[in-house]
Formats: sequence, structure tokens, C-alpha cells
Amino acid sequence: MKNEEKRSIEQEIERARDGVSDRIDELDSKLRKQLDVKSAASEHAPQLMAGGAVVGFLVGFGFPKTLKRLIQVGVPLVVLAYKVKQSRRSRAVP
Repeated sequence: MKNEEKRSIEQEIERARDGVSDRIDELDSKLRKQLDVKSAASEHAPQLMAGGAVVGFLVGFGFPKTLKRLIQVGVPLVVLAYKVKQSRRSRAVP
């Protein structure tokens, strides 16, 4: 009985292994096609160019205003924080 069970299990294992390498090769080629950066970039070139133009436009016209506001608010805050930190250090060290 054990020999029959052993043989049937081995047959099932062989059946399960049959065609696995073909399926792996098929999956590999499918993934390589899907993950090909060059072909994806060439397929979406117009969208990438439009996105780059939009980002360039926003940086060219909108970013300087934001940067100016950041400097107006941020620099005084940094100076204030630096001064507070200095005063705490001078009080802590006798």
C-alpha cells in the first residue's frame, strides 16, 4: 500500500511540474514587456511632454511668488528660532 501511495504522490508531483518552465518563461516575457521603460516612455511621450510643459509653466510663473512669500515669512522665523536657541544656551551654561 505504501508503494502505491508513494507512486501516486510522485506521479502527482510530476504532473504538477509539467509545463511549469513554459509558464515561467511566458510570465517572464510578459513582465519584461510590461516593465520596459523605453517602450512605456515612447508610448506616453506626448503626455510626458505636456506634463513637463505644465510643470515648467508653474515653476516659471507661480513658483517665484511662492518662493518670495516663503522668504518673507520663513527667514524671520528662522532668525527668531536661532535667537531663542542662543538665549537658551546662554542661560543654561553658567
